[in-house]
Amino acid sequence: ILRSRFRSLSIIPNVPSMTVKKFFPEADIELTPRLLSSSSDGEHEVSNDSDNSGSLSSMADGDRSWVSRLRQTLAFMGPGLMACLADTDGPCLLTAAQSGAQWGYALLALQLALVPVLFSAQELTARLGIVRGMGMTAMLRQDVGPIAAWLVSAPLLAACVLGLLSEFSIIGQTMTFWGVPVWASNSAVSLTLLTVAATGSYAVAEIAGLAMGICQVAFFLTMFMAAPKLDSMADGLVRFPLDQPGFVKLVTANIGAVIMPWMLAYQQSAICNKGVGQDRQRHLQLARIDTGLGSLLTQGVMAAMLLTVAASSKQLGSVSTVHDLVVIFTSVLGNEFRAKMLLTFAIIGACMVAAIVQTLCAAWTFEQAMGRATATLPPESDESAVLRMVQNVRARPLFYVAYTVACAGAFTFTLLMDNAVDLSVWTEFCNGVLMPPVIFTLWYLAAFRLPPEYTLGICYRWIVFVVFLVCSLFCVGSIFDSLRLWPPMRDFLSGPTLSEATMSEG
Repeated sequence: ILRSRFRSLSIIPNVPSMTVKKFFPEADIELTPRLLSSSSDGEHEVSNDSDNSGSLSSMADGDRSWVSRLRQTLAFMGPGLMACLADTDGPCLLTAAQSGAQWGYALLALQLALVPVLFSAQELTARLGIVRGMGMTAMLRQDVGPIAAWLVSAPLLAACVLGLLSEFSIIGQTMTFWGVPVWASNSAVSLTLLTVAATGSYAVAEIAGLAMGICQVAFFLTMFMAAPKLDSMADGLVRFPLDQPGFVKLVTANIGAVIMPWMLAYQQSAICNKGVGQDRQRHLQLARIDTGLGSLLTQGVMAAMLLTVAASSKQLGSVSTVHDLVVIFTSVLGNEFRAKMLLTFAIIGACMVAAIVQTLCAAWTFEQAMGRATATLPPESDESAVLRMVQNVRARPLFYVAYTVACAGAFTFTLLMDNAVDLSVWTEFCNGVLMPPVIFTLWYLAAFRLPPEYTLGICYRWIVFVVFLVCSLFCVGSIFDSLRLWPPMRDFLSGPTLSEATMSEG
């Protein structure tokens, strides 16, 4: 009866047994974190470890065909791909384009070197989510206390909101290709995000995000069409001019664009939402495959953008907006209309998957920090979609309030203000401030607070520590560079000119 009551999939980080008993105190059973499988009528069911029918842990049964195993393996995958596709959002694509326009192929080696860094960071979230069965904020609240949870949640929420503002801004810029005003494009984005959340289905959010985010693979086509020269690429792979301030700045920007705190928080909660069973080692292997494919894909997209721009731009000098990309991609595709179409699908797809991840992360983080992550009771089969949405909102008001405020705030801000410089500065500032404590918190929990069979090995533990330390130093350095670009700080550092000083004395 309980499994039938909880068979629909809702957007929650986890459903522990204490939550079930809160709704059904008469139930004298223990439910494990949820296991999802597709039933014949298209709905998702929840099973526990005592009943392996339809669960992911049943893949080890010998009577299952390879088709069934493959289907269930693919059903478990998704959070890693979603997080990685969201990592390659609009600002990150512009960073890759700027790298190719200014330094050619010199930063190509960095894109390849960042693949294991990204995988290592995300593997920690997968490990913690599968073993502990809760999101990052919920874990901090349980292990350390609500104050520690809020100390991480507050800047994390700020990073999500600022990132969402960047996605809205870039989508608005892209749609001006076709004469669509900013208010119209941002209204469509807000309506899409609210509709995805109102369904109460994480499966809908994941499918929508993956479908839109996969549009980024179009840059692999333009990479081959640009026909980069192999000898120039080989020369760029060994050229790393760290004595140039502009080059160091872009190195910092690329490293800072790889590990986003909201991306890590999202993946851990999403993995918990997928559910785990008895065979946690098997599910951890699947999560690593999911994360590995996502890491290769996202850095491949960054490299493809860099190669396309480096092979096509002729002393362009700077790529700061999507309008600069139109000139480059027109030379690659031979037609401005084709360039606009490709950039529209690829960039808006990248921004939309990032917006879905950021809004879900913000709502999950707020709900977990308040200690109110609960289940949404599924509707009966004869209930309408509107009634189901109303039930979801009533059951989880904190989630939907946080989600709606984030969308409404981003929509309003992009209409009232159009200062992309300030926005990018503060976004990079928040990510730079939050990344070191988040990544080292995950490292500590994975190294010392898990069962012995799941803790990081001694050698791997300290190798990852050194890698994260180097990335953190670059992120801290990017904070000061970002503040120097902020107009008030830039005016303060430059000081008054000689004529201004003379006039002041007079």
